[in-house]
Amino acid sequence: MQNNINKKALKKELLFLLQSLVKIDTSYPPGNSENFDKFIKNYLRKSGLFIKSYYEKDKKKLNTVIKNFKGTSRSLVFNSHIDTVKPILEEWKTNPFKLKVFKKNSFGLGSVNCKSSAAVHLLVAKNLKKKFFKLKKKICFTFVTSEENLGPEGTYYLRKKKIIKPHTLILGAPTNNNFLIEERGVFWTSILITGKTSHAGEPDKGTNSIVKAAKLIQMLNTKYKKELKKKNVGIHKSTISIGIVKGGENINVVPYKTEILIDRRITSKENIKTSFFHLKKFIKKYEPNAKISFMTGTNSFSSNPNNFYLRSLKNSYKLIKKKNPIFLSSIGVSDGRYFADDNINIINVGPGDGDEGHKSNEKLLNSDLVDYYLILSNFLNKLN
Repeated sequence: MQNNINKKALKKELLFLLQSLVKIDTSYPPGNSENFDKFIKNYLRKSGLFIKSYYEKDKKKLNTVIKNFKGTSRSLVFNSHIDTVKPILEEWKTNPFKLKVFKKNSFGLGSVNCKSSAAVHLLVAKNLKKKFFKLKKKICFTFVTSEENLGPEGTYYLRKKKIIKPHTLILGAPTNNNFLIEERGVFWTSILITGKTSHAGEPDKGTNSIVKAAKLIQMLNTKYKKELKKKNVGIHKSTISIGIVKGGENINVVPYKTEILIDRRITSKENIKTSFFHLKKFIKKYEPNAKISFMTGTNSFSSNPNNFYLRSLKNSYKLIKKKNPIFLSSIGVSDGRYFADDNINIINVGPGDGDEGHKSNEKLLNSDLVDYYLILSNFLNKLN
């Protein structure tokens, strides 16, 4: 099929579409998406697809779901998050909401993360019944918010309410169109340590919770880290990071309570339940009276590179790029984490370099945009 496509015209159409998406401010905070939702509905008004918007609490944070079928059957789901980080205007050389297009690259907020994949998914959706009319598979496209703040109002909400039920989830994260199929799990923990207040002029009459917390942090950063090394798998490391420490209310009072917030990344050797228990046991050894709370978390995932959909994508990549894709593992987390326990195929693949995401003067390689469309087009055409 790619031989019949005018790549120059395709590039022009995709960049024009991307310009329209970049122009819509979806930066977080607040991460509102109602204007993006309106654009999608107008763009796909003649597509013949089923389009519906969903939100959890805030009507301005809409998730747009597009299907070629009615109901909530299991399907192949293409996911793009449409929220971006807040631009630091002083660092931008151009208007971040106006895509600056050059021959090789384009610059704009979200041009890589992740409005480029959103543009491709939209064009594929528009052409779904016109150019992929033989396709009998159930296909769903989701354009979600609440990804940049790791919030519950986007993909998490759609899964929780069973609005989407993927058997295969393709996330449009920037990977230079390579295939990211493994991701570590993560959980966050709060540790509350208490002491005894006294006047700062007589500190020995009190028990300083900050000092107690500092001693525990030292243990976590040394002895506990050493224990975690046994759980490393390949490039995936089992890690702990002290993210926030909050303690004290007045400078002239020995502090009563101090809270430590921890980010814990887990490998495929581990799971959240046992890892949290292990951490709790370690903390209690040094701070028996600490109050330890599980905040949130998801397990790791790893997709089988030999599953049908991944093999089909790989074959499409080879046809377009004339080489094999690179299989990647992530050090961060994506919306795929919400499906880690669902035993489904999860594939991150999308245009652009992931290192460009969250940067000022975000830069997209234009050819990545075109190649991504061609890879997905060939993939869908070969599904039947």
